[in-house]
Amino acid sequence: MSRKYFSHLFLSMLFLFLIGCGGGGNGGGNTPPGGNIDNVIVDPQAYYIDAVEGNDANDGKTPQTAWKTLAKLNSITINAGNKLLFRTGQKWQGQLEIKNSGTADNPIEIGSYGEGAKPVLSAVGIVNIRDNNDNNEVEDNEWVPYNAVGGNGLGIQFKEPVPDSANTWLAVILDSHPGRVKVNGQELPGAFDSSELGDNFKWSYNRDKDGTVFYWYGNDKPNQIETNIYTAPLYIHNNAYINVSNIALEGGYVAGLFINNANHITIQNITVGDMSQQGIYVKAEDTISQDIKITNSNIDSKYTLDYSMAVPNVEKNGRTTTTRGAAEGVMFWGGVQNSAISGNIIKNWTHTNINFSTGNEEELANNTISNNTLTAPDIAYGGRIGIDGKNTHNIEVYGNTINDIKSPIQFNGHDNSFHNNTVENVKTSPLKPAETGFAILLQGYTSPVYNNKVINNTFRNIAKTPVIKIIDNSPYPVTDITTEPNTYE
Repeated sequence: MSRKYFSHLFLSMLFLFLIGCGGGGNGGGNTPPGGNIDNVIVDPQAYYIDAVEGNDANDGKTPQTAWKTLAKLNSITINAGNKLLFRTGQKWQGQLEIKNSGTADNPIEIGSYGEGAKPVLSAVGIVNIRDNNDNNEVEDNEWVPYNAVGGNGLGIQFKEPVPDSANTWLAVILDSHPGRVKVNGQELPGAFDSSELGDNFKWSYNRDKDGTVFYWYGNDKPNQIETNIYTAPLYIHNNAYINVSNIALEGGYVAGLFINNANHITIQNITVGDMSQQGIYVKAEDTISQDIKITNSNIDSKYTLDYSMAVPNVEKNGRTTTTRGAAEGVMFWGGVQNSAISGNIIKNWTHTNINFSTGNEEELANNTISNNTLTAPDIAYGGRIGIDGKNTHNIEVYGNTINDIKSPIQFNGHDNSFHNNTVENVKTSPLKPAETGFAILLQGYTSPVYNNKVINNTFRNIAKTPVIKIIDNSPYPVTDITTEPNTYE
């Protein structure tokens, strides 16, 4: 993984440090980190949630007496064996936190009931805009012309000049992290920073202790801004034996599904990624998470916006011109072990469709990536698999179809195997024309790379040769790499 990406990860880790692992609640009975399941209460009761006909004063135990809100679920103790079932065709805004554990025989289940489209849990909302007085009152749609305040409005010192400031407006948004933004109901690509504002990139932002300063370029002020106002619509942490199936997850300024320091988590047939900054993020920092299964799901960012005209290959303040809006499809970070990503469709993530990385001394090991379809036909950069880290090892990647990507698969770490995959239609990105167009790249960005095998794959219609590129001593050595046999068409 590139050094540039670790600065991007640092910002994500900073968000996570600030939010911690608490907040909200399932009303007690929390398990310690790692998912200790001793002395858990087993309760086979199913609870039903209906956003239209439900009532939080009901008992929630039948479809006819369903609850209505996520707040109600977050207020109760969820026990092993409980089923949380959402009515199909409906939508909830907020964050559902699961902090208690199931057992192997009695997992906690999150799913749906009824017929029709998957129920949607959404972290996206219309944001409030702070007024430009000091009374902290919130007023709708209060904007300040940038040129009227000379770049120093609302008590915020701006770090960057704004071109054509006569057409730029700004406001301070409360409680939001605008990695992805809809303006007046339409998602628009954001500027790399405020200096890039213009007709192609009409919004940008700066984070500040007082809020988020949001820039808008145009003759008219936006009437409505929607962005992520929750960490994730579904947040599973410090627990074990949770099954999630047949639901849809929208938004999340960390991820659509955030699994933090948990074990024995099964994800099947979900839809996630629309308006999310990451699809599924599995984090195990200074600990081990095992048996995470992600199968038969649609992990599509829905990010199809054109940013190909951006300034190529620039990094600033931990952000890059290549990674915008939707960064990672599935991210394993830290000590994730004995886990599997299989049978999914993963599409249009602007850094990687799948990313395995470690930051400290955790062992990210013994995981498989198999029989997925990975593609990125609608974005200017990304869509690859990225494997990196000195303790990332025994990763097996096989049976996948990887096509229409615009950055090379990074296959680092050690003792990893990439075999029996089909890689086709690899293209050059306009944002990194020199570094892209190869199918696979092995390079010691953060640690030595050794004993990796890339064999028995089919490579078809690759933009550049060598198809498998090895860059040694940049800055760490790359040794004992097996790259034959493969088929080249």
